[in-house]
Amino acid sequence: MTAAENSAPPPAAAAADLRVDFPVRTGVLRRVTGMTHAVAGVSFTVPERSIVSLVGESGSGKTTTGRALLGLSPVTSGSVRLHGRELGELRRDRTLPRVAQIVYQDPYASLNPRMTLRTMLREVLTVHRTVEPGAVSGRVAELLDQVGLRAQLAGRYPHELSGGQRQRAAIARALAVEPRFIVCDEIVSALDVSIQGQILNLIQDLRRERDVSFLFISHDMGVVRHISDHVVVMYGGKVMESAPCDELFAAPRHPYTRALLRAVPVPDPRARPDAGRTDPEGPRAEPPDPSAPPPGCRFQMSCPFATAECREGDSPPPVAVPAAVGHTVACHHHDTPAVRAALAERTPAP
Repeated sequence: MTAAENSAPPPAAAAADLRVDFPVRTGVLRRVTGMTHAVAGVSFTVPERSIVSLVGESGSGKTTTGRALLGLSPVTSGSVRLHGRELGELRRDRTLPRVAQIVYQDPYASLNPRMTLRTMLREVLTVHRTVEPGAVSGRVAELLDQVGLRAQLAGRYPHELSGGQRQRAAIARALAVEPRFIVCDEIVSALDVSIQGQILNLIQDLRRERDVSFLFISHDMGVVRHISDHVVVMYGGKVMESAPCDELFAAPRHPYTRALLRAVPVPDPRARPDAGRTDPEGPRAEPPDPSAPPPGCRFQMSCPFATAECREGDSPPPVAVPAAVGHTVACHHHDTPAVRAALAERTPAP
């Protein structure tokens, strides 16, 4: 390792072979009769001052992965490091909230309905002692201004705010402890398009001005392309593909990534998404049961290129894509001519 690499700051977040299992309980006595493997050996990093998106359909393990990074879901095995420190260490010395925070999908459910914005933010600042007692009121006003909320809204309760205002309030609460890493779990999925743009611009400003790093969990590929530096694609609790954002949208190498891109609506009624398609892609099967996943690749039941090799042994490990920096794919056939040609015939990315 060179001296420059030695002096490089650690990533904002790093997961290595992360596994999260939940017990399956049945019967009157609620005995454990099996395990649900929600996250099965996931590895990725979130560099400093970057936005990494975690994408995939419902049930792919995105939210569980994000919660596990903050200790909100139990980590069965593997390791999580935040800014170079182990998750367990941060929890033991009670510094985790100052290092990492989460903004949930539904701000109405995550905000206390009995507290005004002012009371909510004052409580966070007082408990974590991020400012002197005499400076609390000034910091509250600063936080509201930072997320684009008028000072007059400080006395309002969550039900008196619009959806976009509530999400900004949730972001302000997360920023109150000055974290360096924030997990955003589908935070714009329930907002109007215009409000989505405002929230996404706010995230970009925080990354640029406050050096905050983000794990952005989403299923909206258009939003992901707009905001991300790097994209990690999950399916069935596994990472299927990981690549810089522009590289992933320009040249996806996994059939599942291609399926996600083809599912994006084309804003042109004259467009025919299936025109010119020559690959044998058929109807998608249901994702595998996480309590009894099949051997081999998790995507085998829906993959038009699956072979006997895909249905045997362990899941294919992520391998580096030749001549592509930071691009890995977990597929036995990603570099075969037939698969590469078929992947190139996809619907234009959003």
